[in-house]
Amino acid sequence: MDTGLTDRPVLVTGATANIGRAIAMAFAGEGAKVAVVGRDATAGRVVVDRALEAGAADAVFIAADVTDYDQVRAMAEAALNRFGHLDVLVNNVGGNVDVGPFAGSEPAQWRADIDITLMSVLNCTRVFLPGMIARQWGRVINIGSMSGVVGDPYLAIYSAAKAGVHGFTRVLSVEVGPANVTVNAIAPYATGPDDPDEPMSLGSRSHPTRGVFRTLPPDKAALLGSIFAEGVLPQKRAKGSQVGASAVFLASEAAGYITGETLHVDGGVRWA
Repeated sequence: MDTGLTDRPVLVTGATANIGRAIAMAFAGEGAKVAVVGRDATAGRVVVDRALEAGAADAVFIAADVTDYDQVRAMAEAALNRFGHLDVLVNNVGGNVDVGPFAGSEPAQWRADIDITLMSVLNCTRVFLPGMIARQWGRVINIGSMSGVVGDPYLAIYSAAKAGVHGFTRVLSVEVGPANVTVNAIAPYATGPDDPDEPMSLGSRSHPTRGVFRTLPPDKAALLGSIFAEGVLPQKRAKGSQVGASAVFLASEAAGYITGETLHVDGGVRWA
């Protein structure tokens, strides 16, 4: 299938690890121009090199904390200076800073989870959307989560923020549809890298020395079983490349009549 993505400028946030890296590589394989956004410059340069090897028409790493609107505006300026415009925005950044019952949580934790999971989507979409509307073409793809659909115990704020991503997707699709801009979401569940030995970005929640999922005390780590429910398929986790392929489809010409939808890449966990 000709996706129509050759030479199209694409920006992927959180593109130095796991899902974001796989999405960036999927677009590279289609011959797109790829902006790799993240906080880990070393990991970012690796992704850029691999993207070029995979066939990207161009690739660049841009350092940014997408919870900071000033940094997002600077990131957008750098991307537009490099590519001239942006056709596809993939809002992949999301995460949580702690795990535990809501009754024991604090407002600082809520704000941190909402900033990284929901505000990052609003920040990046706001800076690129006017250009898409002006050109009368664009694709916004938000990486939601099954946490925002079924909810994960002990990740209440993260689940609520991801539900907000899905709601924002639906509403925005109505606002910008007349400008030929589609807005869709992907809701993965328990996704892992294709290669388990792939080096992790410093920002990954599963980083062995810094990730919140790996540095929790044993009593809290035990709670994480709630987010690894099994679906109906023999494969128990989505591969990053499968999420990447879903993003490529939603950005393609073939998906030009799809908007406001959430594509569930969950192995049937909702029906298990």
